[in-house]
Amino acid sequence: MFALLLHLVQWVTSWISTSMAHAHGAADACSDLVNDFGADLDSVELVDRAPFGYTCLAEINDGSSTMIEYSGATSAMFVVSAGLAALGLVAFVGVLLAFTASRLIRGSRSPLTEGAAGRCGLVLITVGVFVLPLMLLGQYLQWYGASKSGGSGICPDVIGGDEVLGFSVTADYLPPSLTCSGDTVAGQDFSVTEHGFPFYGFLAGLVLAAVGLVMLFVVKPLLTRRRRAVPALQ
Repeated sequence: MFALLLHLVQWVTSWISTSMAHAHGAADACSDLVNDFGADLDSVELVDRAPFGYTCLAEINDGSSTMIEYSGATSAMFVVSAGLAALGLVAFVGVLLAFTASRLIRGSRSPLTEGAAGRCGLVLITVGVFVLPLMLLGQYLQWYGASKSGGSGICPDVIGGDEVLGFSVTADYLPPSLTCSGDTVAGQDFSVTEHGFPFYGFLAGLVLAAVGLVMLFVVKPLLTRRRRAVPALQ
């Protein structure tokens, strides 16, 4: 809901900024094109790019065209609203998966969930399944951040003493990891893989779910047999 409200605010902000630009006139709103790029004042055109503000287009002295985007806070609002929407969706999927897993276990083998060991196993499975989609979202955010920051923290600057010429960052999701691949000024190809917090969080979710299954299907039956064996010995 908050993401939707923020997106509506983005539309309103874009409409206000564009309306103010039209009110001041293209020459005033797009003065940067005229002052910094020497654009022809008569060729300046103001284009509405709702919900991302507006764009100034113009021809410069050499006959080519140039443009400046005035998005203001609308871009940040879009990123935040999209992130909140994605987080909400992933959290919902995680809750749905965790609820489905717990209900299936309760419905199919209800005696397994009785007692402290059974409840503990069920909790571990629920938490583990819930964590998995969250880590996939975290992997996407890590890839997005690395792509927008020029591979900072992922891609090396030097390989074998040669500077890196070009690179690209790709994401793998099962298991989560980032791979930076490219070549150096000497023509040497390279590929570097890094495992961040989404990988370890994904691994932790799998471990929690596995331990929960062991608690339900191994530890719980053993404890039940021992309890039944004690009265028989007495």
